[in-house]
Amino acid sequence: MNRLPFSVSMALAMTLSMGLRPMAPTLSVSVTQGEVARWAGNCLRCSLEKRAWAAVNGTCYYPVDMDMKPGHYSMSRRTTGGKLESAQLTVTEKRCVDENLDNFPKKEYVNVSAQNQARAAQEASRVNPLIAYQAKPRPAVFDLPIGKPASPLPKGAGNFGACRTLNGQPRDRHTGQDYPVSAGKPVLSAANGRVVLAANLFYSGNSVFIDHGNGLVTEYFHLKSFMVKPNQTVTKGERIGLVGETGRVTGPHLHFGVRWQGACINPGFLLVDPSDLAAVK
Repeated sequence: MNRLPFSVSMALAMTLSMGLRPMAPTLSVSVTQGEVARWAGNCLRCSLEKRAWAAVNGTCYYPVDMDMKPGHYSMSRRTTGGKLESAQLTVTEKRCVDENLDNFPKKEYVNVSAQNQARAAQEASRVNPLIAYQAKPRPAVFDLPIGKPASPLPKGAGNFGACRTLNGQPRDRHTGQDYPVSAGKPVLSAANGRVVLAANLFYSGNSVFIDHGNGLVTEYFHLKSFMVKPNQTVTKGERIGLVGETGRVTGPHLHFGVRWQGACINPGFLLVDPSDLAAVK
């Protein structure tokens, strides 16, 4: 008896005859540490591993922490029609750029006293809950791209995530992007929001933290002064302070940081058109 070749079309016909649906192509996206992935189109709810949050104006955004372990992760979204879709997120390593600060002028930040260590620890206990992931954050009051924290905003120093040493002593990685804005220049809120902290902190000097909903918090450090207070509502582009050199710095500049869903990300990715972000395909 002659045997017919078993073709792909025959396999598909058998699959359909048994009432089964052919497996859909796997959706995926790849980003480096500190970036943001995007999944557009009628999104309602977004999730990454065990965390979930609401979409922003119909789009799911997936912020990837600068220290997230490289590898493959499960991500999904729920559409406005109730459909649940899944995809794979691949996180690749972003090399840590070394930033060596020799002859650091403020010696109290090189050999930190026990008193200042205690102060910094107490301040961290206040700040950390404000920037951590929250299962039920306030609704978003922003859209992307967010506004620039200074006008004009010069090119950043490219030191987000830098591995720093002070006079040869290792320090924590740099959590924001530094911009060479002159002392006394206005600092602007990047979006509508609510001030959750405005205070002088040991390491970051005069600092302002603004909650924009959906787990997005922006940070403005080393200010000469600030002109807002906690629980104050601010609007996009509103003056919140002046550029300075308070805290652990070598000179005046604007440190601009972003925490989104608890992830520390490069703020530059929120200043560009969202269509430029890596997209799920």
